[in-house]
Amino acid sequence: MNSMIAVRRSVRTAGPRLTPSLIESLRSPSFWTYSSWLDIAAKYRGSVLGLAWLVLPTAIFVTLLGNVYSHLMGYQIGEYMPYLATGYVVWRFMLQVINDSSGTLHSHKAYIMDGRVRLTDFLLRSFAKAGLQFLFGMIVVVAVVLWFQSWQGLLSLATMLLTMPLLLANLFWISVCVGLIGARFPDTRDAIGTVLVAGFLLTPILWMIDRFPPDSLRGFLARLNPAYHLIDLVRSPVLGHLPEKSSVIVALVMCVVGWCLASWLYRRYARFVALWV
Repeated sequence: MNSMIAVRRSVRTAGPRLTPSLIESLRSPSFWTYSSWLDIAAKYRGSVLGLAWLVLPTAIFVTLLGNVYSHLMGYQIGEYMPYLATGYVVWRFMLQVINDSSGTLHSHKAYIMDGRVRLTDFLLRSFAKAGLQFLFGMIVVVAVVLWFQSWQGLLSLATMLLTMPLLLANLFWISVCVGLIGARFPDTRDAIGTVLVAGFLLTPILWMIDRFPPDSLRGFLARLNPAYHLIDLVRSPVLGHLPEKSSVIVALVMCVVGWCLASWLYRRYARFVALWV
């Protein structure tokens, strides 16, 4: 009797580990890098402007909304445009990773059923596609910052070597959790899309966080938004100053707790994905 219970417990807890799977995927990047680039290249192959479409929507969005909202809200356009451009590009990167991760396991059903069960390959593919668009979006950010400001805070800009990996680490554990939940519940993608639309309005992207001091109630509530802290990791160095200490602390706590959660979920449920999809 005791031996049967032990066997059941071992079966229940046995499963692939997240960190070794991620390391193997990073060592063999050909699948998730080349296939992501081919998807993007094939999408714009027949268009007249080609890969310029990866830059134009961001440029048009920032130019139009930057000019309109700076006047509506009484912001200085030279201060507001870089703030908007950086926040929007980082938010769009986060949104694309999370939204794509929620359905990536279903979209790669054929690979999974064929025996490719290292799920981190498919999650990294979401990162690669969003990352390519993020790099093209940063072209707009660089142009806006150079036009309205000048990069004088090179030391703060160098902090992105530490803060950008922290952002990616947080996004990865979120994508693992969202990917597994999305594999089990197909409605997850629609639900997340609805939440992210509301999150865009509640996150300081179109409006500046400086209007809400940290010691005020509204400032406290605005800083409860984890997306603000993740965006601040990249936006502040680009704008020439260090991220808020609270943003770094929140991001570190999220990373530790989130990775523990994602590691447990991956080991517990990754082996069931072939049945769910």
